[in-house]
Amino acid sequence: MLLLRGRLLYPSILFAGFAVLAAGWFFSADPSGTSSRDRYVEGVVGQPARINPLFAAQSNTDADLVALIFDGLTRIDGTGLPRPNLAESWEISPDGFTYTFRLRGNVFWHDGASFDAVDVAFTIAQIQAPGFRGSSSLAAQWQGVKTTIIDAFTIELRLPAPSASFLTRAAIGIVPEHLLAGLDAGALFDSTFNRAPVGTGPFALVGLTQDAARLERHTGYHQGIPGLREIELRFFRDHATLLAALRAGEVGAALLVDPPSTTIVATLGRPVVLAPGTPPTLTATELPLSGYTVLYLNNQRVPLNDPRLRQALAAAIDVPTLAAGAGIATGSAGDGPIVPGSWAYSPTTWPSASDAGAFFDAAGWVRTEDGTRSRGDDALTLQLVTNADPVREALANLIAQRLRDQGVTVVVTALPSGELVTRLLGPREYELVLFGWETDIDPDPYGAWHTSQIAPPGGNVAGYHDALADVLLEAARTTIDDAERLDLYGRFTRRFVETVPSIVLHYPSRLYAHPRALRGMFTGLLFEPSDRFRLVHLWKIETPQ
Repeated sequence: MLLLRGRLLYPSILFAGFAVLAAGWFFSADPSGTSSRDRYVEGVVGQPARINPLFAAQSNTDADLVALIFDGLTRIDGTGLPRPNLAESWEISPDGFTYTFRLRGNVFWHDGASFDAVDVAFTIAQIQAPGFRGSSSLAAQWQGVKTTIIDAFTIELRLPAPSASFLTRAAIGIVPEHLLAGLDAGALFDSTFNRAPVGTGPFALVGLTQDAARLERHTGYHQGIPGLREIELRFFRDHATLLAALRAGEVGAALLVDPPSTTIVATLGRPVVLAPGTPPTLTATELPLSGYTVLYLNNQRVPLNDPRLRQALAAAIDVPTLAAGAGIATGSAGDGPIVPGSWAYSPTTWPSASDAGAFFDAAGWVRTEDGTRSRGDDALTLQLVTNADPVREALANLIAQRLRDQGVTVVVTALPSGELVTRLLGPREYELVLFGWETDIDPDPYGAWHTSQIAPPGGNVAGYHDALADVLLEAARTTIDDAERLDLYGRFTRRFVETVPSIVLHYPSRLYAHPRALRGMFTGLLFEPSDRFRLVHLWKIETPQ
């Protein structure tokens, strides 16, 4: 609705995860003759449609395969910072318009052809071509970027305007010019290449059926020979079938889609203990998501246009204890609009619960004899709406109870997600809405909180307008100095908590069940489900001694 990234999230899976994905290790003999310890088997829900980085945005299965097969100029680390990949280094002009990338000279496509600057220029040209059939967001990111090939291993990209997030965009997978040259936008979209892709990434596709994709390690990979010899992605028709395979030991892991209490996890501690009957070779890791659950406060409506009342609501809700009170066992308490784990995160705290009464009094909402909060003849009554989902509804009811304890009358309503967005959030016709927001790889919160984004279809659905916050957001998205950006985002976070435009309640995570013997798995943020493959070239199965 709002953005490809930096977007509203509908379901309560902010607490429990997205699509179920599974990764497994078979310890039995393999009929092909390949040692079982050289073979990693993973199950995913769905089948690939176009295994091409230019078209993978709408399919998790395609994105998973693209992450294994293709590389970009940059790669995104677990904090959201761009790191060298196909480009070994880059220079940025002082005005921030021009990026000059120096490419690695030891990179080969899976078919043995050499990678060079022509491939980069070709990939960008396809995204910019009239009739491009990939996502409109991807096309918009590259609109107006001019490419100049300096030599075989140097390319210059000229932006239409400075952008602090450009290097994260440069992580898009590069496609081979020598295999795709001459195809127009329609032919590229329908090309057989999309079912038999050739990349420069750590694994090469060697077989694809309706049941599975088989990949072998790229021995010429520029970051070193991958530790796993073979990866197989098996395709399942639905989550239930995949979970059944996990329980039966046919696959060895899963990124859970349901709340843990209703799936395979018996107890949630650190480390996670899986339910009885689960193969003993498995364990689980909690992976933080790049997003948050938020109580939107409509800053454009009386009485929520008063920051003192918004401070009182934040204090009364007692954010640090909220998730546990609602029975949510994973993730962490919210404290601002930039998620922990991001390079731009700065910790802060909401007003203390012990100060809630004083904040209400300061805002003019005092307790009457019957215990309710009133200002003059007006009682403090608020409407709280969330999407129709058991976890979200439980959280909304707990919030309502804590506000009622402070004398606020709260009416809770649950609506289907689509109706909530179109009827309430889109036109800004609400008082309180409990919903979710997924942040971008680059942590820039401009789209969600800058004054210019208040009018639909902007992302500032809370109607937050603050001159200081605007200045900080504007400066942070144009400077290319990471230290300066960190300082600006820290100041913005503190201003956010001071003015309480909305209340960030919870940072969700996903539980990922996986083989105990797996080594090399990353521990950073999941911006997309396929980010679990961020360091797949380092994965290996530890052999018992």
